[in-house]
Amino acid sequence: MIMLRFQSFLALAVVSGLAATASAQTADPYQPSQRPLGLSVVGPTYKAGSDSASQAFEQTRQKFLNTIQKLLPEGKVFTGAGVNRLDPTRLYFGYTYTPRVYFLYVGACYDNALGVTIAQVAAPTSKPVTGTNYTIFPLVHSSIAPVCASGTGKRSKTEPLLSGDFVQLPTVNAGEQLAFFIMAEMDSSGKPTNVFYNGESNNADNFQHLIAFFPDNSQYIIIGFEDMFNGGDKDCNDLLFAVDIGGDNATYLRDPSNMPR
Repeated sequence: MIMLRFQSFLALAVVSGLAATASAQTADPYQPSQRPLGLSVVGPTYKAGSDSASQAFEQTRQKFLNTIQKLLPEGKVFTGAGVNRLDPTRLYFGYTYTPRVYFLYVGACYDNALGVTIAQVAAPTSKPVTGTNYTIFPLVHSSIAPVCASGTGKRSKTEPLLSGDFVQLPTVNAGEQLAFFIMAEMDSSGKPTNVFYNGESNNADNFQHLIAFFPDNSQYIIIGFEDMFNGGDKDCNDLLFAVDIGGDNATYLRDPSNMPR
């Protein structure tokens, strides 16, 4: 069991300005039609490196993948050793920002989807946060995955993502948060068998399905999910993505004196 207790979660509201440039973004050719839980998609998925912000992310993406492959290998229980884990009391942000989510890696055979709740920052509870819910990635599969993948290195209808593809989120206001969740093991209609949230008590199996950590000196948070009920192989690499929170926000998060009590 991973002893994490992220009880409210990734409060990704934040500091000045926009993280991303809208110009030159190129939409992925395959935009999945699945709408798990009936949730609308927050926006289209764009190709890796297709604007200036994503080109900047490309400069560090391989380093992130190397970290994932070293510290979150397939089928090995994730212990948190060697990474800068985020403390659950240090996940609140105080400044308006426009975050972006970059797909990194998938180590799963299930048809999964990634969702997010935009909510007001609230005290920890035994229930998932409430707010406005969206789907980010309606179908998380990639041809370059280490398991259950074609190995073609190309996008397709059934493998729509390549590492570095991204989705732009709406502006998150100061005093709000983002809470990510995974809609796991979808059937052919897009209905998930399970939905796993941050926080053991928020999940029917009382397992902490989400991990989060800062790469060194980075403006990105890396987040991973385990997609199997009761934790399965507990490798927490079934879906890994990076959230751009901006350099100022990352500095703010690293200082525990800034966090509310």
